Amino acid sequence: MSVRKACPVRPKNLVSRTFITLVAALTVLVAGLPVQPSYAAVRNAEDLLIVDCLLPGQLRRLGRQATYMTARRPIRTTQADCEIRGGEYVAYDRANYQTALRVWLEGAMAGDPEAQNNVGEIYAKGLGTAPDYAMAFQWFRKAADQGYGRAKINLGFLYEQGLGVQQDGAMALNLYREAAGIQDELMYASVVAVQLKAKDDTITALEGQVAEGEAERAALQQRIEQLQRELAQRRNALNAANAELAATRERLAEARAAQDDSLTRLLESQLVAQEEQIGAQRAQLAALERQTGGSAGAATMYAGVPTLEILDPVFVATRGRNTAVYRGGPGTRRIVGRITNPSLIQAVTVNGKPAELSSGGGFSAEVEVPAAGAQVQVAAVGKDGSEAALDFTLLPQAGSGPATPNGAPASDGTLPRGVNLGRYYAVVIGNNTYRDTNYATLTSASNDANAVAQLLRSRYGYETSLVLNGSRLEILTALNAMREKLKPEDNLLIYYAGHGEIDAQGQGYWVPSDGVAGNERSWISNAAISDILNTIAAKHVMVVADSCYSGTMTRSAVPVFDASQPADKWAGWVKTMVDGRSRTALTSGGVMPVPDTGSGRHSYFARAFLNTLQDNNRLLEGQRLFREVSSSLALSALNSPVPQVPEYAPIRYAGHESGEFFFMPRGAGGTAGAP
Repeated sequence: MSVRKACPVRPKNLVSRTFITLVAALTVLVAGLPVQPSYAAVRNAEDLLIVDCLLPGQLRRLGRQATYMTARRPIRTTQADCEIRGGEYVAYDRANYQTALRVWLEGAMAGDPEAQNNVGEIYAKGLGTAPDYAMAFQWFRKAADQGYGRAKINLGFLYEQGLGVQQDGAMALNLYREAAGIQDELMYASVVAVQLKAKDDTITALEGQVAEGEAERAALQQRIEQLQRELAQRRNALNAANAELAATRERLAEARAAQDDSLTRLLESQLVAQEEQIGAQRAQLAALERQTGGSAGAATMYAGVPTLEILDPVFVATRGRNTAVYRGGPGTRRIVGRITNPSLIQAVTVNGKPAELSSGGGFSAEVEVPAAGAQVQVAAVGKDGSEAALDFTLLPQAGSGPATPNGAPASDGTLPRGVNLGRYYAVVIGNNTYRDTNYATLTSASNDANAVAQLLRSRYGYETSLVLNGSRLEILTALNAMREKLKPEDNLLIYYAGHGEIDAQGQGYWVPSDGVAGNERSWISNAAISDILNTIAAKHVMVVADSCYSGTMTRSAVPVFDASQPADKWAGWVKTMVDGRSRTALTSGGVMPVPDTGSGRHSYFARAFLNTLQDNNRLLEGQRLFREVSSSLALSALNSPVPQVPEYAPIRYAGHESGEFFFMPRGAGGTAGAP
């Protein structure tokens, strides 16, 4: 299939059109309203990238006597829109954190929570420098203290990962709850996973080697003592800097009260410098604490260690034994799970019986479940003798009929009365052919895109935009069209199938049909996509990528309905999730390459995604879609040359606050809000 090329439309009379636009812009500015140009001169793909734009102040009239100019206003918009409105900007691919800070810092220091969150994201991204998580933490906390939901999500992620602050999973969970407005009866739940650790006999065997390491241990002890002394010095320096910062703030307040503008600007500069100094000291302090064992996180402590995870059924949090409740009655119930790094695993058993382990780490087993429930133990043994075991109770939901093989929900998938999901749109992208011969021609990406677009349109009532073998400009144009078109009550799904790249810093990219191997500027970065999603007005956006997408947070940041709750709780949970703003990504393989074919005309992931949506007859939330796709892949991709390990999580820096993405097939009941 040939590559479709789009050319910008040139106006016949550029001078007269420009004059009319300028007159209209000046008229609106005098009236005190923001400029909304009827068109933007898009010359190339860079014009459609999102920038931090500082708009000119508005000219306002007070009565008949006074005319004044308001302060300049920071916004995030496209480069072309910023230009036509006379704004000042520096594009992300040419920016550093200092130029980006210049746009938002004034508002942040004045107490605007959105600006404070944006400043925190600038520090967390790095923008040309290493991320400064300590400074990001300070600004996220300022915005979160004012109740700003996005900042709470960002702050929770820092606590969960131990970035710029001591790792605290409980604090992260509380921040996620607060951001979503979730009450006690509604829960956040991630996967239930256990890590394989060395057995006692392995540890005993190693005891004979202790004597050989005595000298090294003594040296390490001396190093720890030295680090602790340095840590105490850093803490004293940090306390002194905090005291100096407090004094500067007092002087700044006095200067503002005296309306001394020159002194105020001087003190504001000093305040920013001192906060940056404190942020650097906090980062050094956190690094020293990690070296002395003060805040070592489990994520780094057991890096590369295999984990055992149950995908289906879904666990719920209880005060006693781990419990999995499924909708269905007594009978045979299938358990589906997966193991990371399956090449390191010797065997997996379910209640003592061997379970076949696929090359991708998936496994399954059937368990007979009586009315009173069944005790289940899933165990894995590593080739090095390490082991992990997960014990839980499998319970049928009270009052349910016979169990179904896949544990399908019985009755709570209806759309609650009074809830309107809004209209649904989709941009579906499938790239098979590439101009650069370094990229192999794919066989299933276009098939996947066509099938997804058709299914969303016919079964779910989406208004779809299909882009096949799209260039960089074509793909960005399709996304920008949604940015200009969608309203807050709308929903947007973006599906991408094609080649993906990851650079040395872990940044992911989609490769358009005109992408050049080794040239990052010819690709579309996940950061650029996240920026576009941040400026789209639609309340709920989901990216489904049959390629890498490394801009996600963590699955534990997504709220999940507790299957053990009474049916009347379903309506409250759905309403909470519909009211929240969400930006989530469902990906086919994390940062790993994914196979192009394997399931007929479609990739393994696309086939699982299509089957799940085709078979669905209820209100389906993103988390359940992820679990069903993951379960399907764990069973179907047994012969896949590359492990299929899907991921589902909020997208970082895309404006995620809370909420979920929902799918509602036509004729399933309720108000789906098809366009």
